[in-house]
Amino acid sequence: MIKTVKGKVIAGVLAVGLVSGGGVALGATDAGANLKLWYDGQFGKASTEVTSQVTSYASSKAEGLLTEYNGLKTDATDSINAKGEFVAGVANKNIDAKSREHIDSIKEEKAHIETYLASQFGGLSNFAKSIINQAGDDALAYAKNDLTQYTGVAGNTANEKVKTDVNKVTTQAIKDLEETIKVAKEELQAQLDKKTGSTVEEIKGLIDAKIVELRKEVTNLKNKLVKDQEKIITNTAKGLQLAAEAEMDALVKGINGK
Repeated sequence: MIKTVKGKVIAGVLAVGLVSGGGVALGATDAGANLKLWYDGQFGKASTEVTSQVTSYASSKAEGLLTEYNGLKTDATDSINAKGEFVAGVANKNIDAKSREHIDSIKEEKAHIETYLASQFGGLSNFAKSIINQAGDDALAYAKNDLTQYTGVAGNTANEKVKTDVNKVTTQAIKDLEETIKVAKEELQAQLDKKTGSTVEEIKGLIDAKIVELRKEVTNLKNKLVKDQEKIITNTAKGLQLAAEAEMDALVKGINGK
């Protein structure tokens, strides 16, 4: 920007020189012509002095502005990294809590099912359906909250760090949850096999249907949040561009006024 301003100042000075020097001497003697030659020389010196001073002034400002700008970039990086570490910590804590909540719920429900399985086998399908719907609602609510926070995190470096930390905790949480589900299903399956396979297939169908339903809803939610962020970014860039163009236009218009 400094080089651009300097170029515009020099161009303005040269333009004034050309306009001022374009007149025709109307005097009948050499006095007018000599005066004009003297004036042109003096004006050339003045133009050179102005150009030199303006160039020197602009150059003196450049280093300070660069230092200030680098400081702003450093502050931005620190803020983004701090935010990334904070949200990663919150996400990890929430995932651990949610994993434990699911595991405890499954263990508790398994014990409960075993108390009435033999005598109330006919009602197992309806009960399982209500549990699946509740689990689906919990998962959708968690996805909405998690995705909203996730899409708001700024900065590629901080974002990659968040992904790494959260994925590590998530992998362990899912592994624990899958192991608990596996054990519970194996123990219950041994008992269910004594009754009938039709109920198992019905429950599997309910689970698959709920997965399809949740996958569509979560995907739509993700797409909406991404579009919202893209709109915010686009509007910000457009606003900054308009402001910069207005500032440069004002600077250009003010060249001849100072």
